[in-house]
Amino acid sequence: MPLSRRPPRAEPTDLAALQQELNQLFERLSEFDRADHPAEGEWIPSVDIYECRGSLMVVMEVPGLPPESLRVAHADGRLIISGERRDRKPPGVAFLCMERPQGRFTRSILLDEAVDIRRAEAQVEGGLLTITIPRVKDRRGTETVIPVRRDGEDS
Repeated sequence: MPLSRRPPRAEPTDLAALQQELNQLFERLSEFDRADHPAEGEWIPSVDIYECRGSLMVVMEVPGLPPESLRVAHADGRLIISGERRDRKPPGVAFLCMERPQGRFTRSILLDEAVDIRRAEAQVEGGLLTITIPRVKDRRGTETVIPVRRDGEDS
């Protein structure tokens, strides 16, 4: 009868690190959960987020919305985009099919990247709201020398 060997048990620190990573993953996934449907009269426009030429790019579909009906703000490490599409139903018209959303919307996007929010720009063109947020150059990996003095030496 051959002896079966059990794999060595993971160190408690490895398990704690794995547990922490899983918790962070589930927290991030919960932000993308669309199980909560918008309230009556609200909608959720689609968003793409990517990095390009040292900037974070946020592109949101907002067809038919003029710039004055949109609001882009930054608070508590989040980009908050809101707006409203007014009722476009002409008087005396009965819709047979109405698929284009109307009403208010708000999207909150966590910015966990180092960005320069003061130089951010937003523009609407062709039904797309494009927000360009320059990234802050990462300073990790640069070496800073700290001089070592002997006891009794003055700076």
